[in-house]
Amino acid sequence: MRQFFKFLFASCLGTLLALLAILVIITGTLSSLSQQASAPKDVKPNSVLRLKLDQPIPELTDNSTNLPISLNQSKSRLLGVHDISRIIRAAAKDKDIKGIFLETTEVQAGFATSTLIREELEAFRKTGKFVIAHAPYYSQGAYYLASAANAVYVAPQGLVDLRGFAAQVPFFKELLDKVGIDMQVYYAGEFKSATEPYRRTSISPENKLQTRELLEGMYDMLLEDISRSRKTKPEQLRQAVSTYAGRTAEGAREAGLIDGIAYREEVLAIMRRKLGIKTDKEISFIGANAYYDARVRAEEKQADKIAVVIAEGNIVDGKGDAGSIGDEDYVAIIDELRQDKRVKAVVLRINSPGGSASASDHIWESLMLLKETGKPLVVSMGDYAASGGYYIAAPADTIFAQRNTITGSIGVFLLFPSVQKLMNDKLGVRFDTVLTAPYAAGFTPVQQLSEAEGRMLQERTDWLYQVFLGKVGRGRNMSVAGVDSVARGRVWLADRAQQIGLVDEIGGLDEAIQTAASMAGLTTYEKAVYPSAVSPIERLFKELMEEDEDLGSIIFRQKMGQHQPYIQFMESLSQPKGVQARMPFLIDYR
Repeated sequence: MRQFFKFLFASCLGTLLALLAILVIITGTLSSLSQQASAPKDVKPNSVLRLKLDQPIPELTDNSTNLPISLNQSKSRLLGVHDISRIIRAAAKDKDIKGIFLETTEVQAGFATSTLIREELEAFRKTGKFVIAHAPYYSQGAYYLASAANAVYVAPQGLVDLRGFAAQVPFFKELLDKVGIDMQVYYAGEFKSATEPYRRTSISPENKLQTRELLEGMYDMLLEDISRSRKTKPEQLRQAVSTYAGRTAEGAREAGLIDGIAYREEVLAIMRRKLGIKTDKEISFIGANAYYDARVRAEEKQADKIAVVIAEGNIVDGKGDAGSIGDEDYVAIIDELRQDKRVKAVVLRINSPGGSASASDHIWESLMLLKETGKPLVVSMGDYAASGGYYIAAPADTIFAQRNTITGSIGVFLLFPSVQKLMNDKLGVRFDTVLTAPYAAGFTPVQQLSEAEGRMLQERTDWLYQVFLGKVGRGRNMSVAGVDSVARGRVWLADRAQQIGLVDEIGGLDEAIQTAASMAGLTTYEKAVYPSAVSPIERLFKELMEEDEDLGSIIFRQKMGQHQPYIQFMESLSQPKGVQARMPFLIDYR
């Protein structure tokens, strides 16, 4: 009995302490939010906008599980690419902002996402204001952004890690064979290579073909953009990359990759001269989050709305987490927009490599119901709109892709692990079975699939592939045979996708919104963004209340930083639920 009261007291004390901690957090947060709402940081005359861009850059602000934990709203905010674009655009028109100081060493974003920001930096320069970049070193993605500046500097011991693109694929078949796991693979489309790590020990010829075409196309774009901004010939830049000239600061300068080698204080002295201030005076810097609070205003309410639905991340069954596309959530959003009379058109912004075939189909169906109301549906593609991402794009009246968008991958696959060898040979565990019907104990991982069961799974995979082809054909006004000729799991860059009929126009989200407005006959309208962003502190409380999530795992996930998308990608491949419509790989250009 004594032990009982001891444990009871300890449990009650722990609960009280937890409630007290939550109360402190809530109080601090409300105080912080109140202070920020009442007194956003002012923008002083002759200021410089400071951009670090050192956190993951989602499509939608705060739409990520990798949010920093902070009681300060602006510090914990994770700005999305479209809000970063708005910040640079507003600064270009702001008489108090004289330039931008870009201090970015690494970029946690895809190629198309970085291109959007880079284009805004180039537009900012055209106003006559300066953009100066400095960093201890530049990753390839960071240099891609920095090359849009008037002047690029690196620290004396720094480098420019400009090496081109490569794809490395891990293969697990031999490992699985050794431990006794037989990954049974069913797929449709010879280019649907997501299953290759489990059925091969090297990249297939088909996958090498499509991967090389993608990488070379993206590499050409990288060289073209940098050489245009740096006013160098693409051949000269290609030579600098081939010799890895940027491996030292001096080599980078000699190759024309940078304008100078300097410490940060030396660059600040250059900036002071540009601003016309004394050498001993502090430069008035303002960060992106502070500038967002101070000068980037929400759009005025209008009678008519264009709904911009941001769909980014893996497509999953159910509600999904931040940074994923849960069919339950997105079907509810689309149904709401279908019934909202103020919504005159919908723009679906997709940045997804795909995922669950059934979840993709549910979202497809809700989009088709939306179209039956007569409301225009326009798709805008980001870094990826592939496989399941293309599935949900297919119903659109018009599809826009950025020139470095990766799309297509029209195909499906199913992975089914059998652990019978592991159980029998390694662990000494055997199963015996009594059946009432031939398939009563079938499709279970503890025993090898029979030939008939394997045939059934392949038949279902092939059938779902035909369904996929038919729905793309219906949306794109193509025959099933016509879609199949450009499908088979193959991925395409936007220009080739446009040539084969999978994409209508090359352009970004702004062009997609303008087209939707024109189709709806609107000249004035409000842009309403969905889903609604959840604040970091609200998400923290929600995650702490989840049974399978604790503060330690949340912090660990954040520490994974830029590696998190790739870990999530591998997890999604190794633990699929049902048939998958997913792109076979992610490309890291950073």
